[in-house]
Amino acid sequence: MNLGSILEGLMQGQGNARQADPMGGARPPQGGFGGGSGMGGLQGSLSDIVSKIPGGMGGLAGGGLLSIILGSGAGRSAGGSLLKAGGLAVLSAVAFKAYDDWKKNQAPGAAPLDRIPAQAPAGSGFHLDEEKDKNGNELGLALVQAMISAAKSDGHLDGEETTRIQQQIQQLGLGNAEKGFLMDVMGKPADAAAIARLARTKEQAAELYAASRMAIGDVNTPEEKAYLDRLTALLDLPADLVAHLDTQIDGVRGAIA
Repeated sequence: MNLGSILEGLMQGQGNARQADPMGGARPPQGGFGGGSGMGGLQGSLSDIVSKIPGGMGGLAGGGLLSIILGSGAGRSAGGSLLKAGGLAVLSAVAFKAYDDWKKNQAPGAAPLDRIPAQAPAGSGFHLDEEKDKNGNELGLALVQAMISAAKSDGHLDGEETTRIQQQIQQLGLGNAEKGFLMDVMGKPADAAAIARLARTKEQAAELYAASRMAIGDVNTPEEKAYLDRLTALLDLPADLVAHLDTQIDGVRGAIA
């Protein structure tokens, strides 16, 4: 299954031009949607990625299936812009920084963007090229599932909207496996337990939480809070680690606005 193709489908959506690569999949934009060298390799710091987002948080979030799935909230739009600019490597890098600070017993705080790497270091437990989830699949696929599940937790994606998104997925220039994956994920309700079962390590648990929190953005409804609380409990994440993750994610999103 081509993770880059899946992500390009989400980011661009129906009606946007696709660039085919020689291997038959979709070619990610410059910098890559993936986690490291296998998907184009990101270098520098997160500030380099954020500096490429035109017009603040609205610049890259508009259009495509991702903006429909995430919804129109300002916090979610900021997360969508960040993901579109830097891909899943952004989630892993933010989770890595928060986790590293937590392990060093530092107080929760949002690090400046130039102190957050564009991708997590190799061997850290957060580098996407190296990580497989509990089912042996690319961790990036689990992060996509986590984002979509979390985005559905507030109920804005009702049956009619989900059907419309599935119809658009069918029209994307994706392979059968990639379409089947997205159709399956979109067809499922928000399920914190299913997401928690994907984590193989504590580092992966932190990444899955970060992906979910980024997708939700500002926690504005009781349903969103209940979803995150249940996910936190099922992932067995310490409260102080969650505080680090929340603070770092909010800091990054705030820097985009």
